Amino acid sequence: MIGWRGRRERKGARRDAEHQGRRVVLAADWAITLAVRRADGGPVRVTPEDVRAWGAEHFLLDIPLDLAEDVLTARLRVRGYG
Repeated sequence: MIGWRGRRERKGARRDAEHQGRRVVLAADWAITLAVRRADGGPVRVTPEDVRAWGAEHFLLDIPLDLAEDVLTARLRVRGYG
């Protein structure tokens, strides 16, 4: 059964990548939430560095800057801020 070779590894790698992606999205959501709380009705100011800092503090992640920018832009749009 040659077709089954490596299937478990591929499935594990895909599961790990999906988990990593969910953690980056969660870091972006929390960075936005904290920025909204700080804004107190004013303009919401959140940067990709905020996303990277939250991910590093809570998940020990080293989120690349371009990924943080992309996810932050998408999440701001979804949450109605962008």
